Amino acid sequence: MANDHPFQVLFETLGRLPVSHTDAVNRQAYEILSNILTVPVERQGRCVLLRAPRAGHGKTHLLSRIQHQLGSTHEFIPLHPAFGCRIDALSVIDDALRRLLRPLPASGGLCVLDLVTRRLFASALQPLVASGEVPCQDREGALAALRARPIETFDFHHPNAVTAHWARENFEVLGQRLSMELAQRCELPIREISFWVNTLFRFAITPVENPGRVATLAASAHSVDPGNGMAMERLEALLGLLSLLTRVVLVADDLEGFSTDDTAALRFAAFLGSLRQSVERLDVILSLNMDIWQSAFVPRLSGGLADRLSEVVIELTPLNKTEMVALLESRVPGLGDRVLERIDLNEAGTHARGLIRAAGVAWLRATAVDAAAVSGHHPEPVSPAVAAAVEKPEVTAAVPDPSPEIVESAPDSPVQEPVLVEREAPVAEPAPFLGQENYTPAVEPPILWPAPEFLPTPPVEVASTPVPEPEPVDFSSPPQWQPAAPVFTPSLESISQPEESSAPPPPPPDTDRVDDLLRQFRERYGRGSL
Repeated sequence: MANDHPFQVLFETLGRLPVSHTDAVNRQAYEILSNILTVPVERQGRCVLLRAPRAGHGKTHLLSRIQHQLGSTHEFIPLHPAFGCRIDALSVIDDALRRLLRPLPASGGLCVLDLVTRRLFASALQPLVASGEVPCQDREGALAALRARPIETFDFHHPNAVTAHWARENFEVLGQRLSMELAQRCELPIREISFWVNTLFRFAITPVENPGRVATLAASAHSVDPGNGMAMERLEALLGLLSLLTRVVLVADDLEGFSTDDTAALRFAAFLGSLRQSVERLDVILSLNMDIWQSAFVPRLSGGLADRLSEVVIELTPLNKTEMVALLESRVPGLGDRVLERIDLNEAGTHARGLIRAAGVAWLRATAVDAAAVSGHHPEPVSPAVAAAVEKPEVTAAVPDPSPEIVESAPDSPVQEPVLVEREAPVAEPAPFLGQENYTPAVEPPILWPAPEFLPTPPVEVASTPVPEPEPVDFSSPPQWQPAAPVFTPSLESISQPEESSAPPPPPPDTDRVDDLLRQFRERYGRGSL
């Protein structure tokens, strides 16, 4: 295909590992962001502003690599703006649940949220067992199982998980005690913590093959009025519970929609500031281009909000020549320098997307020139730079044009003979078929043979004796006459009468009339003699 080339991928998607990348591009930004997210955080997270001079510098590519590297210890939650520029508490709850509901490989239908629920319950039950509030015959064995095997201990679908079935039978009392324990750890209101403990418990005990399992969870999460602030408290409780188990990172990318609505940018900035004050262990990455930051955020933000969003600023820089070659080498190994020589950097720019787009155009041009060199002629039009890159094929035969172009000499120059400009001889094409005005040599036109048409036998007047009609004879090929074997071997009575007929035989025909009919038949159709 014409568009199938190594430089056709121009955009990355957050959450998918890039197909090709090089460590030389945005190396410093990658190391800074990786160090920030891997440093142990006891109480407080960070807000990182990842900023680029313009679109196409590789922000999403960088975030995808970070997510792939830290995915086993961090939970990255991409934020998807509704209508391009609206991010609120309910939309972030949807984004978090969408991320947590991803299925686990070879798990029989379980998802990440199942494991999160079991680990939360095991973590909250440990102090209750250790203090003796929850009676247990083998306290040390129970504590060891809750710490080392929380997923197997709270497997509500396994018949031998004694602790899980005991918790299921006594959850009406145990759920309140678990909610209080988790609320103290998160330092959040117990009302919304209790809501998520009950909701996650119902989700965990529901069989995985139940079709309404996810729908019930979504309905419970949205059973709140977004205007009274309860949705914000519900989101803070969910993120607070997740932060007890793993490092939670909210990633806001693809925010081009804020360029047309600075009011939405102000609401989003205030939303992030309030969320980070309530969930201290939360990390936020805000990925923006410089034009959107200057036009949508800076004019409306107060000094405090601007400082909170830009707590850590990571700037992406233009590519130098070494980075350009390395970027091209990641797509076409060994050809980076040659491809870069065919690119006009003034037009392509010094950012990754512009360079890859220009490399794709140069690659397609080089492919077209190579194909033209093989076929023996150049496509029109051909730029001088591309034509000089490919050696012009030798002309084996030149035929003067019937109406040659005459190059006249200047008036003061001596008289010169007219010069005939030689042109390449046209390739002879096969002559078209008769009746085919628009003939295409590459496609052979179908030949339709007419169906054979036979002249009908003229009616023969018969006086009184019915004469049977002769059987149809194939006249498409001349018959092979054999004089030794008579053609009409059977009698006329056997031809006119079927073998299994029950009707009485007809009267004998008139012999003279029959001879006359046979003579007419031979004169019209027959060849040779009977």
